[in-house]
Amino acid sequence: MLNIRSSYVKTKEILYTLIHRYQPVARSDLADISGLTRASVSNIVKEFLQLGLVQESDKKGVGIGRKKVLLKINPKSIHVIGVDIGRRNIVATVYNAGGKILRTERLFSPSIKTLHESVEDVKRILSRILTWTHSKEIHIDAIGIGIPGPVDPEKGIVHSAHFRGNEIVNLKESIEISCKIPTFVEKDVNAAALGEQWFGDGKKHDSFVYLLVVEGIGAGMIIDGHLYRGVHDLAGKVGRFVFPAIEENGKRIFIFEEFGSEISALKFAEENAIKSKNGYLYTTMQKRQLSIGDLIDGFREKDPAAIEAVDSMAYYTAITVANLVFFADPDLIVIGGDFAGISPRFIQQVREEVETILNGHPLPELRASPIHDISISLGAATRAISEVASKKLS
Repeated sequence: MLNIRSSYVKTKEILYTLIHRYQPVARSDLADISGLTRASVSNIVKEFLQLGLVQESDKKGVGIGRKKVLLKINPKSIHVIGVDIGRRNIVATVYNAGGKILRTERLFSPSIKTLHESVEDVKRILSRILTWTHSKEIHIDAIGIGIPGPVDPEKGIVHSAHFRGNEIVNLKESIEISCKIPTFVEKDVNAAALGEQWFGDGKKHDSFVYLLVVEGIGAGMIIDGHLYRGVHDLAGKVGRFVFPAIEENGKRIFIFEEFGSEISALKFAEENAIKSKNGYLYTTMQKRQLSIGDLIDGFREKDPAAIEAVDSMAYYTAITVANLVFFADPDLIVIGGDFAGISPRFIQQVREEVETILNGHPLPELRASPIHDISISLGAATRAISEVASKKLS
């Protein structure tokens, strides 16, 4: 009996996710997409309506014959906070169940802090945002957090591999004690993939890869509609792919992030700017340490050093994409990170390089994420919304 009940709850969760992805959608279309009978869909949707999770849209289906009543998520049914914890930036955003942004708070640190220090910063920013939600009488049902891994997504334990020092922090427990709100923690790239699945270009794809190129490189994989984390939550660590290198002292191993991450692109741009002794980047370097934002601004100012760095990023991103094609053979790869929105030409460059590398093999659809600037916080919110809905449906 327990297994039957568990299976039924899982079916309801899947149907709720499908409404999110395909809304506005008719009951008959949900049956076709899910493989469930129309009677089963109608019964589950009736429960959704009673719980206030979904609502019947004013928009009716078009065509000859009986008009279809379309379903959509009730945006006021759930409110969550999605948090994106980076090494220097923390962004916390209030979202409703429809993914609408209601409030955002940001915190920037000029230097990389310890994981413990970053968690304390998160508590402060959450305190500010919860003060605002209280003033607006908005009840926060859950908090979702996206953070660089390694992460235990069930226990919410984070290892500080990408922060200063060597720490292990139970982030879920720490935030729940501080805020008294259920909290869920996800690796940043996996959160981004979830956000893309519900609110981005992954909505109409059951399987796709989200490639996040930031200070590190990672891939979030959606397979048959579900996030695939791997047995030990190591799936998608493409930036840690290792390659042999030969030096005068003998053999060594290098990892791909040494060449294809934002950090390596910035270092490459700095070296070229110093050699040229002119241009936007060189002038900026005389005032302060360069940031990724400076590199992007330099590209738009047509600084040769910045352009060459972006070209280099396109090449190494293409290598990653090609490896993903040979490994997973997806029909869609979505590219996220700061460079995804730098220029339409960037994705075209990546596509051309991938075509050369694949040498006649089929090329998947390749797109820049339409939500690349908020994908992690929105994805963390997606995890939180999903968990809240699951509890209501159990």
